[in-house]
Amino acid sequence: MPYYPDMKNFSVIHILLFLLFMLVYQCASAQDYVLTNRGDSLTGDVKPLLYGPDKKVQITTVDKKKNTFTLFEVRAFAEDGEVFHPVKGESGYVFMKVVKAGYLSLYSFQQENQARFDGQFLLKRDGSSMVVPNLGFKKYIGKFLEDCDALSERIKSGEFGKNEISAIVDSYNQCIDDHTVDHSKVIGDQRARTSKINLWDTLEESVKSKDFPERSNALEMIVEIRAKIRQQEKIPNFLIEGLKNSLRDSGLSGQLESALSEIDQ
Repeated sequence: MPYYPDMKNFSVIHILLFLLFMLVYQCASAQDYVLTNRGDSLTGDVKPLLYGPDKKVQITTVDKKKNTFTLFEVRAFAEDGEVFHPVKGESGYVFMKVVKAGYLSLYSFQQENQARFDGQFLLKRDGSSMVVPNLGFKKYIGKFLEDCDALSERIKSGEFGKNEISAIVDSYNQCIDDHTVDHSKVIGDQRARTSKINLWDTLEESVKSKDFPERSNALEMIVEIRAKIRQQEKIPNFLIEGLKNSLRDSGLSGQLESALSEIDQ
């Protein structure tokens, strides 16, 4: 008499194995991480600490070590497959969630006294940005995207509304891609320049938060260096050495070195 396995047990076992496989896959494909401004990449269990004025992110690595980083020490982090960047909004730097990334990126952020990320923020790679408004959407978004005439007119006419913000971002990025000469070079130059400026923005915020004798002088030199970066001018050595001396007793020398490392001398 032929032997037939218990089909019920056979099915249950295969279902459990399939579920286990999917769980392992999801854990592997949605690895939490923290990427620091120094270029370090840490993986483990990420816990954003977004309450209070000092935004931080904590990561527990596989060896059970806990590391906590301030907003100005982090370039990006991921939690449960969602990526967050430090972005300069209307009230200073905060962590924002990446919704769509591109020449024009769409972020979501926590509005004042809110836990949910239900605010919307637009950021171009040239550094211009704006909060997506509830009132005057057609007027303000249409003006913000005027470098893409056809799309801007469609927004101003009411064809695109706030509920279509994701489609607006896609259309704008496609427009830029279609009409910019040597687009990749322009974007590369803008990205490099913006990255440098962002480091000096974060250094400025750190200096403002400290109390040391040379703070005023340091802030003036940071403003001058940032202006020269925007104009793609060479930064004089005396300005760099002066800033190093001003920050010697501030505890920010490491952050200054990170900013200086991005400058082509």
